Amino acid sequence: MKVSELIECLKAMPQDSLVMHLWDGECHTEINHVWVARNGVVVTADNGMVCYSDADRPTNAPSSKDDPYWRTLDSAGRKTR
Repeated sequence: MKVSELIECLKAMPQDSLVMHLWDGECHTEINHVWVARNGVVVTADNGMVCYSDADRPTNAPSSKDDPYWRTLDSAGRKTR
């Protein structure tokens, strides 16, 4: 799906609904972060999710050499470990 297609789908939905990710048959995680990854894809993630791959990290995130277990921030905007 392209970003433009996603935007069109979202426009038709209730604007105050939570955005969740279906994984393993159920909605397990809320989408709280969105970024363009170093490899050019748009990534969505929940709070405190680990990203191992350099290609999937935002451009401003440390490299996997500097931080092999880089995480998205928590709901209060803090780093988690």
